[in-house]
Amino acid sequence: MPKIDLDSYLDEDVTNGPAKRIQRKSRRIGQREQRARLLSDLIEHADKAPVEIQQSFNPSFKPAEHERYFVLSALEEFYNGKIISDVLWKVKGGKEANVYCCQAHPSTGLDLVAAKVYRPQMFRNLRNDARYRQGREVVDSSGKVVRSRRESLAVRKNTRFGQELRHQSWLESEYLTMQLLHEAGADVPKPLTRGSNVILMEYVGGDQTPAPTLKEVTLAASEARGLFDRLVNNLAIMLACHRVHADFSAYNVLYWDGDFKIIDFPQAVDPRRNPEAADLFLRDVERLCQYFARYRIAANAHMLANDLWSRYELTNALDSSAMLVLPDEVD
Repeated sequence: MPKIDLDSYLDEDVTNGPAKRIQRKSRRIGQREQRARLLSDLIEHADKAPVEIQQSFNPSFKPAEHERYFVLSALEEFYNGKIISDVLWKVKGGKEANVYCCQAHPSTGLDLVAAKVYRPQMFRNLRNDARYRQGREVVDSSGKVVRSRRESLAVRKNTRFGQELRHQSWLESEYLTMQLLHEAGADVPKPLTRGSNVILMEYVGGDQTPAPTLKEVTLAASEARGLFDRLVNNLAIMLACHRVHADFSAYNVLYWDGDFKIIDFPQAVDPRRNPEAADLFLRDVERLCQYFARYRIAANAHMLANDLWSRYELTNALDSSAMLVLPDEVD
């Protein structure tokens, strides 16, 4: 059945059934665009949180003025929804997002949760992510693919509405990837829920001390080999789920009490759709091997990557452009 052209029905009599559905769809798109513009304006111009947010949500953590609004506005819905009861401290800050430790609401049965709040700069000026977006469909906050001609055009033209759609898709992709990998048994924090600018997930660390990254710790020689093997297995699990982390390093592995969790998946790519997935996978494996070389674990990154990729190819039909082509090794 041919796809309905929205524009050809806009002037149709509203008593007609199909036209009513098109009109409702157009109205929903318009409301979503209005919300995007409003959020953009509030983030850009607000110097402090609105009064209604101050009154309903007054966490223990007192952020600096420049981050106060986007923290409160992002987390208020989870406070009102009885998922969190307080924001305790900032775990870490980054160029794209900040992570906060939150007290979970008693009804959740949890103690602490981590809230990853994307920074306003991420919303207004997305980083150069074209390499990771190749072959990726734009999805909305419910995980549905954006197929509207108007929305697709906004993304291509990089309008303010298009930037919001891209931002939401970037965040939704991370959430869905974490959900997929956690269900497959990978060592990633359990994702709990998400909002328009935030992902709530399992917290890793102690009551007052967040888990450091693998880069910040010194492993005992007796445990290094076991962790290396488990991390290699996690890369294999990701491939089996049609995912390449694409930014894997010791900075994106949290270590706590002999265990670890892999984090930060917004840039993860699908090897079936992204022609650069093989190169990104090789880079992930190289970084893993470089880190564990300090513990005298000798591993040839090219051979390891080729072995893992070959196993993946045996059970998956990949486009020829995604084949792993290894550069010549330097003696």
